[in-house]
Amino acid sequence: MDYTVQPGDTFYLIAQKHGLSLEELQQANPQIQNPTLIFPGQVIKLPDKSRPQSYEKYRVDEPYPEIKVLGENPYYAQLLYDDYAGQVSELTAIMQYVHHHMQMDTHPAWSEVAALQEGISIIEMKHLEMLGETILLLGGNARYWDGCQQPWTPLYVSYHDFDFCAQLRADIQAEEAAIHNYRNHIQQIQDPYIQALLARIIKDEEHHLRLFRDSLAKHCGG
Repeated sequence: MDYTVQPGDTFYLIAQKHGLSLEELQQANPQIQNPTLIFPGQVIKLPDKSRPQSYEKYRVDEPYPEIKVLGENPYYAQLLYDDYAGQVSELTAIMQYVHHHMQMDTHPAWSEVAALQEGISIIEMKHLEMLGETILLLGGNARYWDGCQQPWTPLYVSYHDFDFCAQLRADIQAEEAAIHNYRNHIQQIQDPYIQALLARIIKDEEHHLRLFRDSLAKHCGG
């Protein structure tokens, strides 16, 4: 959220007033080169304490739309179940990235990518929650199954045990497939609230895709 600097404010006092550490406030405002030089009327960012600040870099810096629908629609819910808990879904992504994180974290040379996997999985959990809330508003029950009511299965996960480059390639394929599916559903779902939500999720997924591709190029040569 935004905060307008008041007369007498300092970075330290603003941080104390909002229950933040000085480091957290500085990290949320990288555009301010010298925190001692702020002035009344200047607008700064206050980090959202509801999420660990370290995960913010794994999402696009843009608010998520309000969870709303035009009305109950079982067909739209059926489409969203595929994004929610189908083979290519948020649930599959979460399970896959957490699995890859745990294995990579056993090798110090891959600790950076392990942290990336964990951070992205946290953002995918937010996506899962928003899709589930939307499915409930559409009249669904948000169970972990796809549009054909086939229960989610761990067979959907691309494990590639301890082959970290193969894991990254599988993660890239998963993000590409998810983006493709979301774009198709935006065309099929004629509800502006749901379209806005899916479009916002796509922005995060595109960000994840870039991060995975960068990691693949750095650690596996592309």
